[in-house]
Amino acid sequence: MNKPLRIGLIMLGGRSWIGGSEYIKNIILALSSLPTEMKSTFEICLLYSGETIDSDTLHQLAPYLKIAYNLDDELQPRTLFNRVKWKIRRILFSEIHPRMSVFLRKININFVYPYLLSDREQTLNFQGNAWFPDFQYKYLPHLYSEAEIRDWDKYVEQISELNQTVILSSKNAANDLQKFFPNSKFKVQILNFRTHFQSAWHKKDPLLVQKKYHLPDRYFLVSNQFWQHKNHLIIFEALKILKSKSICPVVVFTGSIYDYRKPEYIDSILETIHTYDLAFQTYILGLIPKSDQMQLMRRSIAVIQPSLFEGWSTVIEDARCLGKKMILSDFPVHLEQNPPNSIFYERHSSEQLADLIYKSWNIFSTSPDFYQEALAKAKNIQEVQEFALQFLAIAKGENNIVK
Repeated sequence: MNKPLRIGLIMLGGRSWIGGSEYIKNIILALSSLPTEMKSTFEICLLYSGETIDSDTLHQLAPYLKIAYNLDDELQPRTLFNRVKWKIRRILFSEIHPRMSVFLRKININFVYPYLLSDREQTLNFQGNAWFPDFQYKYLPHLYSEAEIRDWDKYVEQISELNQTVILSSKNAANDLQKFFPNSKFKVQILNFRTHFQSAWHKKDPLLVQKKYHLPDRYFLVSNQFWQHKNHLIIFEALKILKSKSICPVVVFTGSIYDYRKPEYIDSILETIHTYDLAFQTYILGLIPKSDQMQLMRRSIAVIQPSLFEGWSTVIEDARCLGKKMILSDFPVHLEQNPPNSIFYERHSSEQLADLIYKSWNIFSTSPDFYQEALAKAKNIQEVQEFALQFLAIAKGENNIVK
């Protein structure tokens, strides 16, 4: 009898980058949705550090894991002896991350993701693939330091030099890779992730969650971290336009208020709200539990996603699995995701956005649309299993290479 494939998933993000942790969480939940017979062919091992996961998320994922390893405890300490040993391994065995690779061999991982491996490592030890979220740093370089831009370029070039398959989340990202690195030796696999619909979301009462946060009955929802490229400011410009016409829709914002690249960005948000006199139309809730966020999404009139750049928008996938109406910027990845029940505006036009908000405020109803939710749930089962099967094929080395 063949041993189950041991898949090591490295937890990304944390409070500073919710999208990274949601990405790994959705892979785990998608794999857990597969038929029992298929699930018996693999085991999921979660590799995390204290800063990348909270206790609630770890508890939620525990039933779907073979085991979870806290790397803060498991990895060998950075002693002088170990540093010399790792340096020797880099030279003799071409190991890129010898400290981590030693541990992965110890726990018999067969496939690790996301992880950068040399050709020799993949031959001698275990398989793995790198993941690249997007090329935002090429399009919006003013949001990055020179050192960050150099590091991203170096990472992409390293993947190319190692001739490793890189996982991208969209065709748009694959086109960008060809555009910015035309002479690279990349092998590309596109993996569109999906949000796994959780039945508990339908069992909660969204009205109770609305009351918990003292929100009015009618509101739009924006669920993005307060990073500059998420373009929250255009919403305030649109609200300003409508307010001048005595139209005062309400917008609720969820998501971490900290932008590590520009910590003062939240101050500019608050100043804009004050300057435009929008305090009674805007609710900034900060980072709230995912279950609460999804109930507020169910209760909302529509979800607004104004972002100027995404690798593959998590909030769109969240809204898709609930069958929610969406108002989206016309960023190419949003168009590629193309969720049902969505309308688009020119991403830099506050006038177009104001017009769509006005029309939606007057036409769309609040509260969950149970019919649309039922349709979305049925579709989500199929989409999530397709996502899981594609990831499993990647883990088994059955790659559908784009380039």
